[in-house]
Amino acid sequence: MSLKELLVDARKRYKIRREQPQLWHFEQQGFGYIQIPKVATRSIRKALHVSSGATTELNDFTAFESDNSAHVSKKHIRRQVDQGLFVFAFVRDPLARLHSAWVNKIVDGEKFGRRNILRCHGMHYGMSFADFVRRVSELKDNQVDRHIRSQAWFLADEKGLLPQFVGQLECFGDDWQRLQVQLPTLGNVDHMNKAAFNMDHLAAYDDRTLELAVERFAKDFELFGYSVPELKKGDAP
Repeated sequence: MSLKELLVDARKRYKIRREQPQLWHFEQQGFGYIQIPKVATRSIRKALHVSSGATTELNDFTAFESDNSAHVSKKHIRRQVDQGLFVFAFVRDPLARLHSAWVNKIVDGEKFGRRNILRCHGMHYGMSFADFVRRVSELKDNQVDRHIRSQAWFLADEKGLLPQFVGQLECFGDDWQRLQVQLPTLGNVDHMNKAAFNMDHLAAYDDRTLELAVERFAKDFELFGYSVPELKKGDAP
């Protein structure tokens, strides 16, 4: 690796350590949304675009994001909640989310010639899922890219959960309708990327990688009601 690449990776790791959760804040509508990568973010942003009455074009997410969201501290979010802001978020099975991150950032990244955004963590194109899981297990939340941070890092502080409503991707339609009861101005979700449900993510885990992932994301299992699968007592296919 060249000196320039080493410096680029060092700067990125520094930036990652300073990163804060992303809060979408719609003051007039009285609600906020904490965005977690790899959890239906595009579909939710489309619904927020409709709900907000945004003047930006639907496909101009950069302008919409700039106008309506900011990376802020969890103390700031807690203060907004205490002052009456209704905050929601959606989560996903931690094991499925981790596998999806590997497919998207490592497998598809190489396949489609994209820049490797995880290179700064020593994650390279062509690495196996087992090696990916082992590397993720070695990194703390404040050291790692947001796509592979725990969901608890985004949504919890020392007092507990920040959002008043946490839906699950696995029952997104039903949970979104429940959310709309509390937020009548919230738009419908017309389309969701179903790719996440077309893969048997558990088949990618063997007993060791399953143990590592469950330990690494223990807080997600604890906070969001996901069950820990039993060990296979054998190797992954």
